[in-house]
Formats: sequence, structure tokens, C-alpha cells
Amino acid sequence: MPAEAAERQRHGSPPRQVRRARAAVATVFFLTGTVFATWASRVPAVQERLGMSAGALALALVGLSIGAVSALPVVGGLVARYGSRPVLLVGVVLYAGALPLLAVAPNLPLLALALAAFACGNTAVDVAMNTQGVLVERAYRRPILGSFHAMFSLGGIAGAAAGSVAAGQGVGAGPHFLVTGLVAVAAFAGAMTILVPDPPDAADPGPALALPRGGLWIPGLIAFCALMGEGVLNDWGAVYLHDATGADDGTAAAGFAVFSAGMVAGRLAADRIRARAGTVPFMLACGLVAGLGAAVAVAVAAPVSGLVGYALLGLGLAAVVPVVFSHVAELHPDRPGPSIAAVSAVGYGGFLAGPPIIGAVAEGAGLRVAMLVPVLLMIVMTLLVQRLDSPRSTR
Repeated sequence: MPAEAAERQRHGSPPRQVRRARAAVATVFFLTGTVFATWASRVPAVQERLGMSAGALALALVGLSIGAVSALPVVGGLVARYGSRPVLLVGVVLYAGALPLLAVAPNLPLLALALAAFACGNTAVDVAMNTQGVLVERAYRRPILGSFHAMFSLGGIAGAAAGSVAAGQGVGAGPHFLVTGLVAVAAFAGAMTILVPDPPDAADPGPALALPRGGLWIPGLIAFCALMGEGVLNDWGAVYLHDATGADDGTAAAGFAVFSAGMVAGRLAADRIRARAGTVPFMLACGLVAGLGAAVAVAVAAPVSGLVGYALLGLGLAAVVPVVFSHVAELHPDRPGPSIAAVSAVGYGGFLAGPPIIGAVAEGAGLRVAMLVPVLLMIVMTLLVQRLDSPRSTR
């Protein structure tokens, strides 16, 4: 009998309060995805209301990037000092509270400011909910963090679908965002009453900024490769299908849906496979599947091969970040929040850097050559996985 199965048998089923906490954390992940997709699905409406050009919109979205990345090290320090639940509470108020402001901002500078606040809240929620996920995972004594990230993806699908319906029915972004924000705050409040308490010794008067140290650099760089690949697909996937493979508009748009479906499937299956295979073998398999997908997409410039490649890329990338978060929490069990934040700060750098790098390479060498970058990223990621520290070696 595998060691993890034997341990589950010895300890029996998790207590009822732990199962309720799992449902609560899953709800938080779902709502977080829903709120972000609500904004993403109505960007055209916001752009049209303000009469912004594509360049002006890109400038406003800089606020989103700056808010997200700058908040990561600060949030990690706050989680270390005060625990994940208070940070989650503040983050939820800022995150869901800023959503309606995005629909009523009267000009570009105030929209950028509202997006920065929205992103800061999202970052606080992200780090705190992943810390909660790690605490629940410890109580379960088996991997479950992947299932939480699957709920985030499903929440994104639900939010996008609701946004599509609202837009189709002529509902303005203002009422849509206000109702979504109010419902989200109410649901968040209910979920947070049954979260797992932070450990009694969680308070830490250490550094206010959570920065990568020691064994966190390798996990951070793995997350960098994975999130850079995800960012490239998000921003350039449809363009590549349309321009390089000759796909029509509908097929090109389906590329992101196929990639997202692969992400959901991979996250739903990840915990069980990782429990049986172990972290490093599982991560190696993820890198190989993602690398194969990236290679298939560019090896044959055809819509079908592109869609197949995107599905495999999503499947391979799906669980990399949740597994990395779970791993660094094991490396530093006394500081899971700051460790997750530090790794996220490195990882999201890749998410932001990927799309402009692809644009620069495409400008000089063509888009098909530029889309070889994800192939190289997956090779680097697979090499880095083999250098992951074991929890015992870092304590």
C-alpha cells in the first residue's frame, strides 16, 4: 500500500470542520475567479464608455500589472505578521469593492488607479487563499491544492459566461459590476467564517517584505516559466492561430477555450496523480506534456495541430503553480504565506514579461519563430524541476 494511502487509513476521514473548511476555501477560489472574469468579460464595454483607443487601454492596464506585482512582497509580510484570515478579509473588501469603480471611472488615470486597487486586492486574496489552501491540505494529509485552483478556473468560466449574457441583454457594466461585487462580498463573508485558523505561532515579527531566499529561487523560476507560458498563450494564442495557421476568427477564439479546458482537466486530476507519483516525477511529466503541446502547435502550421497543442499545453501547465505553492509551504511550514508570496513575485514576473517578449521576437523573426519561446521555457522548467530541494534538506 502506498505511504500516503496508508497514512489516510491510519488517520481516517478528515474531521467535519476540516471538510467544511475545504468547501469554504473552494468557494473563495471560485469567487476570486468569477470576480476577475467579470471584469475581463466587460473590458470592451468599459473601453467604449470612455472612448479609449487600444493604446490608451493598454496604458490603463499597466495599473493592473503594477498593482499585482508591487503588492506581492507586502502581502506576504502581512500574512506572516497577522495571519491569512485578516489579510483575506481586507483583500476581499478591496478586491470586490473596487470592481464597481472600474465601471464608473470617468477617465484613464482614475481607471488605472482603480485597476491598481483591484489588483492589490486580488493579490491579497490570492496569497491568503493559497495559504488557507495549504493549511487545509495539511489537515487532509494529502494533496488537494490542485482542486482549489480548478475551482478558480471554473469560477472564471462562470464569470465569463455571466458577462457574456449580461452584455447580450444590454446590461451596463455598472449594474453588472455592482451586483457581482455585492453578491461576492456576501458569499466571501459566509465562507470566511469557517476557514482554518492560522497556527498559534503564525505571527512573525520578521521582514515586512517577503522576498525569495535560499531554496525559494528554484520554485520561483519554475513558476516563472509556467506563468510566462500561460501569459504568452493568453495574449498571443489566438493571434498565432489566425495569422500563422490561417484559422478563421471562430477557430482562433476557440484556442483559448481549448487551453482553458486543458487547465481545468489537469487541475482536477493533479492531486490524485501527484499523491501516487510524488512531486518531482509529477512535475517532470507536466513539463514534458506542456513542452510537447508547445512543440506540436508550431511544428505544423495548421489550425487542428494548434488546437491540439494548446490543449496539451494547458493540461501540462495546469498544476505547476499549485504544486509549486504546496512544495514551498512544505519547505517552510512556519512561513507558508510569505513563501507563496515570494515565489509568486518571481512567477508573475514571467506572466508579465512573456507577451512583450513574444511581440519583440515576432517583430524581428516572425510569429511562428516567436512561438518557439514556450518550447524553450518548458525545457528550462523541466531542468529546474530536477533541482527542487526536498523539505527535509531546507529545515
